[in-house]
Amino acid sequence: MLPMERERSVQKSVCQMVCLIVAQFVYLMSGSAVFMFLERDFTQQKYRSTLAALIEVRKTLNLTDRQELVLQEAFGYGFNFYDEVLPPRAANAWDFISTLYFSITSTTTIGYGHHSPRTSAGQLFCIAFSLGGIPLHMVTLGTIGRHLNTVINRFLVWSIGGLMKGGAAKKDIATFLFTCTLLILFTIFSAGSVRLVIPDISYIEAIYFIYVTISTIGFGDFVIRFEQESHLNRVLILALWALALYVGMSILSATVMSISSRAKQNYKILFNISSNLWNTKVRGERYKRAKKKLVSPGFEETGLIMVDKNFLIEQLDLQTDPGKRAEIQMWIDKYDACTCSSDYSCSEESGSEYTSTPDHT
Repeated sequence: MLPMERERSVQKSVCQMVCLIVAQFVYLMSGSAVFMFLERDFTQQKYRSTLAALIEVRKTLNLTDRQELVLQEAFGYGFNFYDEVLPPRAANAWDFISTLYFSITSTTTIGYGHHSPRTSAGQLFCIAFSLGGIPLHMVTLGTIGRHLNTVINRFLVWSIGGLMKGGAAKKDIATFLFTCTLLILFTIFSAGSVRLVIPDISYIEAIYFIYVTISTIGFGDFVIRFEQESHLNRVLILALWALALYVGMSILSATVMSISSRAKQNYKILFNISSNLWNTKVRGERYKRAKKKLVSPGFEETGLIMVDKNFLIEQLDLQTDPGKRAEIQMWIDKYDACTCSSDYSCSEESGSEYTSTPDHT
């Protein structure tokens, strides 16, 4: 490929990646607006009714079973027993920031499970939104991962070009080690940041949370919750979380691609080996079948000879033992004498099968 063509190809590829990123951003923003419209009023009404029920329960300390359930539900929503107004978690439920957070966890298939639509319209829209958002996210992430692998390969060639010589195997191993190092450094750095947002979490638990998140496992045992923060802090936390999420997923995608690239090469090697072994077995069986057919008595009288002459010629070329070569040549001559004698007419069927029939003319 000429330098100008290569440059155009790179520009086109980068343009496609940027367009995918912009498309996913617009898709997330639009979906978040729809989720907010469908879910916010219902959830706020639910929280207000829970608050009213909590105030009623507080007036009578002789709690019934229903009142105990109200308390459990209220505390699950973040209410305090002496609240007179909606707590921050309830007040900020399904606003644009929390909805965007839900949209990101939906399209990336993380799905922590602590935040989900409750209305029928919201649940139906969640299905449609995910059907479009998940493929878009996968295409975007794959494109970013391929570009990251390309950048890493060029960096490695520029920095340690001498060590990269020696075929695709060394390049794949070097790329894998480099992406693994990036992933480890990213996880160590991000785990320290997570501890500032999630209280009472150990460093090991923070590393575990980072991996569960960027690998989209999303158990939900640890979740970043920022409803009680100020509006500015909520925006900053969401922006940093989303940036770290996509960076980490891109690095993990590049790591997986380097592993799969090497695995494909190993698979091709194993496939070639198995194919050669199978071909050797098939050739051996055909060799024995041809020998048995030619040396069996009375085969001329059957009028049917199913022998591949090209196979015999190929075996003759591959054979180095003079005795074996003479024996194979004898079979070829016997084949020609049988199929082309004056008593038989030769006809070719299916390329490699020959059928001899008596000539009655």
